[in-house]
Amino acid sequence: MKPSPRVATALAPALAAALLAACTPGDPPAASAPPAVTGTLPETRMTAAPRADFCPVALPGSWQDAIRDSRLAQQPGERWMGLTPTPDGRSAFALVQRDGSPARLVRQEKGGGRREVATMPDLFTLPLWAVFDGRWLVYARSDLARSAPHGRGGAEVFSWDATSGAAPRQVAGTGDFVFRPPLRDGRLALTEVLGKDRSALTLHDLAAGTARTVATGPVAGVGFHGADLLWFDRATGRLRAVGPDGQATSAPQPSAGPGAAAQVTTDGRTTAWVSRDELVLTVWRPDWAAPVRVSRFTPESPSPAAETVLPNGVRRPTTDVDPFQRVASPTVVGDLVIFDYDQGWYVADLRTGSYARLTADRADAVVSGGALLVDPDDDSVPPQRQAYSLLRVDRLPPLPECR
Repeated sequence: MKPSPRVATALAPALAAALLAACTPGDPPAASAPPAVTGTLPETRMTAAPRADFCPVALPGSWQDAIRDSRLAQQPGERWMGLTPTPDGRSAFALVQRDGSPARLVRQEKGGGRREVATMPDLFTLPLWAVFDGRWLVYARSDLARSAPHGRGGAEVFSWDATSGAAPRQVAGTGDFVFRPPLRDGRLALTEVLGKDRSALTLHDLAAGTARTVATGPVAGVGFHGADLLWFDRATGRLRAVGPDGQATSAPQPSAGPGAAAQVTTDGRTTAWVSRDELVLTVWRPDWAAPVRVSRFTPESPSPAAETVLPNGVRRPTTDVDPFQRVASPTVVGDLVIFDYDQGWYVADLRTGSYARLTADRADAVVSGGALLVDPDDDSVPPQRQAYSLLRVDRLPPLPECR
């Protein structure tokens, strides 16, 4: 399995922005952390499966107000790239750069406190992604030369223990690792792309400093269900599971089928997958009679971004091949599924069978546990760029129901 062009293309704006930030000192304006508290997933309130083919709705004013009122503190002259929220929604990790100096990886508290985790070795090195389970932070670090179109590719993976506060240590050497791998209670399921339809899924115990290979082949790490690690076997189209003792256990089964899914994610209760053509997002729970399709997005028909009821006025897709008109990076959080489509992030609500656009073009959205870190602003408005908001999704009301 080769790295997805969708992922590679999506990384390009962040890398370009980091290079611009590193080479532009003195830009105009756009604060020790308490012990980490592991957050819990919001409780589901689903009573029945939603109807097939979710409907598009406008993002409610209550959501917009919550995002606006949850901005994180930033210091004058800083450029930000949000990486991940903490599961409890009290802080977030971000890459911060100013005055032409190497970027710093920091933990920013919602109340204004700040703790520095690491400083990048030079102006051209930055984290590509990060995950945090309440104690352990894991991030992949690369330089712009490796990430460039003709670079040799790959990144190194590091971990940081928020309890001890010791310097980050390297977990894995240079490799092509899957974006935002599952991490829970110090157990990291790292998937490295080895070649066409071949990956290695390795389970790391960060506290013990050990690692063991769980599976090799057409596999993808997708999540944890309690202490069990679940992953998707592309050859059979089924989820597989292994317990802490390394023995195979039973896993909930979606109906994607062999070769039918490009990406799969699960929290052990809800499973969501993207079709092989990256145009259909499907969700499923064990108590549903059948999987439910959120929608099918095609270049020949209006995308959710083109609906008049949706904010931000994004262009209507054309019939030309567009690498951004693909569904990517679905993440399950309670009764919500957050996913990327056509350069923007969307949220689908299983309680109402509806979905809404969450961000403008080229903005960011990351969930961890029950927390959401979102940059809702379009980069065409420089004073509002990189103004990240941090909020709990379980405190947001359901999206409007379909009419």
